[in-house]
Amino acid sequence: MISNRMKISFGMAISAISALAASAQAASLDPTFGSAGITSTAFGSYGAAAKVVIQPDGRIVTAGQDALGDFALARYTTTGALDTSFNGTGKVTTTPSGSCSGQARALALQADGKIVVAGTSCPNFTSTRNFTVYRYNTDGSLDTSFGSSGKATVNFYAGASEAFAVAVQGGSIWVAGYAGSGFALARLTSSGTLDYSFGSGTGTVTSALGTSSAFANSLVIQADGKPVLAGYASSGGTVFALTRYTANGALDTTFGTGGKVLTNVGGTFSGNSAIATALAIQVDGKIVAAGYANSTSGGYYRFAAVRYTSTGALDSGFGSGTGKVLAAIGSGDAIGSDMAIDASGGIIVGGYSSAGSYRQLTLNRYDQLGNQDYSFGPVATAVGSANAAVQGLAIQGDGKIVVVGYGNSPTTFVVARYQ
Repeated sequence: MISNRMKISFGMAISAISALAASAQAASLDPTFGSAGITSTAFGSYGAAAKVVIQPDGRIVTAGQDALGDFALARYTTTGALDTSFNGTGKVTTTPSGSCSGQARALALQADGKIVVAGTSCPNFTSTRNFTVYRYNTDGSLDTSFGSSGKATVNFYAGASEAFAVAVQGGSIWVAGYAGSGFALARLTSSGTLDYSFGSGTGTVTSALGTSSAFANSLVIQADGKPVLAGYASSGGTVFALTRYTANGALDTTFGTGGKVLTNVGGTFSGNSAIATALAIQVDGKIVAAGYANSTSGGYYRFAAVRYTSTGALDSGFGSGTGKVLAAIGSGDAIGSDMAIDASGGIIVGGYSSAGSYRQLTLNRYDQLGNQDYSFGPVATAVGSANAAVQGLAIQGDGKIVVVGYGNSPTTFVVARYQ
């Protein structure tokens, strides 16, 4: 007789084999989405989607900017059509007040379905950029209960500040980017005001990293409430830079050196360049940062992924013992812009690579050990006779991969789905 424990173990083994089998397929455009797997949306003479989230009902929300510097959003049905229940057209544009153009760069979904978009603008008609956050209702209208008529701004009083990442946990909204020459992080309440229980009574924290400047591109909140930021810092060129804070905003001294980690990815040569653009936390608590780096002086950029232990050390179980992997894709630069971890623990990085005269939408996958998954790709997709790039990436509940960015001529929001 087979015990219940044996039955469970056997079932788990079958599930694991099924998951591996599912991942051992070359990624291809989903013909049930848009037109042969791709849909595009014009916002006047220019539109570029920066990020994407998938709603629980499968609808797809994107945010980016148009030529006028508006915050631009579009929502799509599960088949890739514009969702007309969203502002009547499927599209929303919001013009920030001020003397400089706005730029929407980050996107998050609240548990109640409200949409949070973060970026930058110059409020009060000054010339200094500030963190700028809008919140929208599920129908695309501005949520007037948030901030001032749907908009919140954060001034770090350290020069210009721009937000590149946003995360929602419980009733808190976290926004990260740079201020002056360092990492910057703010925590807002659900009503859009600074949370003064964070950051020694200010609601904000800034951190200097490297030798001169640092810039945070991505943000995740751990299950224990600790925020982790990733980006780059100057250090004989640029290196992957990470910080972790306590839930109250102090640097977490259990992470790296005094809460900070700097990593030479491609090499230590003069002028090396490595930039982390995306961040994720595995179910085992390990931290994955992805982006791009050059491996030789003057060489092309390559997709880059680095995995760290929960304490910020390079994970020797990844990348043949180095904790790092680089992938050359196409005939020129390969720039990784966003990343997600799939149900099998695979790391999927999206960005662009060059083939011929144009950049192409590009996806690459690594297994749990950091090995290149050649059964998946890399896969590169041209979008018209123009440059195209993935800037945001999300995985649906059924495992299909949705990417957003730009392409076509004139440039439009581009959304593609792979299976």
